[in-house]
Amino acid sequence: MRILAAHILDFRNITRADVRFAPRVTAFIGANGQGKTNFLEAMYAVAALRPLRNASRRDLVRAGAQRCEVKVEVESQKTGLVHVLSLALERGVRTLMKDGKRCEAGELLGHLVAVAFTPDDLEISKGSPDMRRRFVDRALLNARPAYLERALRYSQAMKARNKLLSRPTLDEALIDAYDDALAGVGAEVTIARARFVRELAPRIEDLFRDIASPAPPLSVRYASTLGDDLDDVDLLRARFLERLAAKRASDHRRGLTSVGPHLDDLELILDGAPARVRASQGQHRALVLALKLAEIAQLTDTLGEPPVLLLDDISSELDLSRSRQLFDALRPLQGQVLLTTTDARQLDLVGEVAEHDRTALAVDQGVFSPWTRGQGPT
Repeated sequence: MRILAAHILDFRNITRADVRFAPRVTAFIGANGQGKTNFLEAMYAVAALRPLRNASRRDLVRAGAQRCEVKVEVESQKTGLVHVLSLALERGVRTLMKDGKRCEAGELLGHLVAVAFTPDDLEISKGSPDMRRRFVDRALLNARPAYLERALRYSQAMKARNKLLSRPTLDEALIDAYDDALAGVGAEVTIARARFVRELAPRIEDLFRDIASPAPPLSVRYASTLGDDLDDVDLLRARFLERLAAKRASDHRRGLTSVGPHLDDLELILDGAPARVRASQGQHRALVLALKLAEIAQLTDTLGEPPVLLLDDISSELDLSRSRQLFDALRPLQGQVLLTTTDARQLDLVGEVAEHDRTALAVDQGVFSPWTRGQGPT
């Protein structure tokens, strides 16, 4: 799939932008703080219906404006169909539209699938489990949009249970009902994640071996607070209920639920130890590169066409060799790439892409204009 055009009003620092994209590579070049990342975030907001960075909906509306809107024209390379997708935010309320008609999230998801690669992603392998859970959830949502409904139900059930746990006196009958709801959807979320990771793990391990060569052995698995044998939903639900009951007293004292998929992890074991403590800086970079490339390859197989790739200033974190490996791996997929950079020389890494398949735009204080070689920054 590819984005043909985008129209943005009052998103972050972008007052207005009307952009047409090249079929393969569109680069946004400019100094830091000019709006390059904000533009990619606008594309991601339509694709994933959530911010690329941790922010509230109100933060996405330009200061001084009441409302923001992002509209994209998307073409499926597999079917040839073109859809216009839009997202508007006003006073924290979100409005979604597909082809000019209001729609729900489930009707929009899947028409634009985007994988983002940002400098923050280097924290996936060396940061907290929350970063790795987020990677799994975002990748799973791209591959199976129906997962959104289960993930939202689990989050709502857990928040409701935690609110009940925070009361001085616990209503045992009421907490039983909450536990039953939480265990049911929690078992579904756990199984969906575990199955997806099993599908993705061989690709990650193979890619890491190629990228980090010579590389120590890598093992990838989904680590659940509910134990192993993550295939039978009824068995897992019963196990979840049992552990919720066992932890109820301590959960009440803390006001938090201490077991469930919100505490699970994507386990990355490098040469027998967690990668977050064992890997060198170069191995962390190679591992995250393997995770993202595996996600892209898996999505290409699942969707029957490559997703759109959003690369946000990766040259700031990936050295020249790793950057070249990334572009070399992406080239055979023939997908669309939108990249931001402060260094125009990054364009040389794109390699053999015909002139009509690539374009570059200069970004200055939220304003987008054609960029010509020799124009700064470099």
